[in-house]
Amino acid sequence: MLPTRAIKSRRREKNLIPTVAKVGSALIGAGSLLLASQALYIALCTPRLPPPDQSGHDFEEDGLVVCYGYDDNEVPTSTTGAPEFKLVLIGDSPVEGIGNDSHCKALGGQTALAFSKLLRTPVRYWSYGMSGLTAKGIEDEMLPLLQRVSAKHEVGAVVVSCGVNNVLIGQSAKAFGNEVSQLLHGIFMHSAHASKIIVMELLDFALMPFIPFPLSQVASWRSKALQVEMEMVVHKYKCNGRFGVDRIGMAYMPLLEDILNDKAHPLLNHIACPTEKNALQLSDFFADDDFHPANHGTIVIGKILALAYEQLITNSRPAA
Repeated sequence: MLPTRAIKSRRREKNLIPTVAKVGSALIGAGSLLLASQALYIALCTPRLPPPDQSGHDFEEDGLVVCYGYDDNEVPTSTTGAPEFKLVLIGDSPVEGIGNDSHCKALGGQTALAFSKLLRTPVRYWSYGMSGLTAKGIEDEMLPLLQRVSAKHEVGAVVVSCGVNNVLIGQSAKAFGNEVSQLLHGIFMHSAHASKIIVMELLDFALMPFIPFPLSQVASWRSKALQVEMEMVVHKYKCNGRFGVDRIGMAYMPLLEDILNDKAHPLLNHIACPTEKNALQLSDFFADDDFHPANHGTIVIGKILALAYEQLITNSRPAA
């Protein structure tokens, strides 16, 4: 998800989200009928968007291949002759691709494309995610799929997206930290020693466009606490020589308003037409639920993840 301060809603349908209980449970102790009413309204009115075909457990077992410079973004490596870089994304609904028509356009495909541009080589990727999973759920459901890929391929990088659903169930920071630690330990154990692990920032819920005030503020307190805990866990692994120094890092998402206010921003360099760039709106970065990244949103996040990887490999190089 990308952070933003406000967005005009463009929801097209009213479907019941099967997370009413989660949103409600996050408010236990809040003691506010207004907050509970807002949570229920969001759950009832937010459209339940599908992921692309063959998502989650059904993602293509041999992965999908992208190569920067090809219009269709998915080409066999035999056309390039270059060695493949192996990339695995593991996590919740953004990794599953909710709100996107294809994996090529979703977070997995756009991240792989950004890596391909950075590394100048084809990238074979697997996007293992499922809506509603907590960090523990990702460990239980998606980590075995990473293990399966790692048994056949040398994975160069693993991207991790988790925490939103831990916020929604009202989990404490300490419990969340334990879940993240266990998840990362499993990823380290089931990926190549040279692979890099990039953990996506857990965004401040106050910046999420679909949550009204004051509900956004209540959720914000919890998301900030969980983000601090996740940073501490990542730092612990980063400094642990047993797993390899500088193998892991965080990817931080800039505010969309800051990007939109700077038309020369490097994260917008994929838009060649000045007219199109000037016409950009916040809604152009989200799916129709105003929450999951889509369109320019997945492109921007993919670039940020590639930059985080570049920083990791730069830090791990021996000094000249």
